[in-house]
Amino acid sequence: MRRDTVTQVIVDYGDFEENFATPLEAQMFITAYEDEYGLPRAAWLEDMSGNKKWDYRVLEDESGNIVLSED
Repeated sequence: MRRDTVTQVIVDYGDFEENFATPLEAQMFITAYEDEYGLPRAAWLEDMSGNKKWDYRVLEDESGNIVLSED
């Protein structure tokens, strides 16, 4: 696997950041810990060199689950 194509999702809560291998893992974490940490202030995808690829919008769907939207 080429290292320059590996990406990670970063979720920024202000006081700390968490990183995840996939958007689904990030969404599950945000949903599970929403009562404790609230919603993150930002989320984005970056490569392993730290280059930001794009920002996610953090949204809540009609069933109360968190969704990371690319648009």
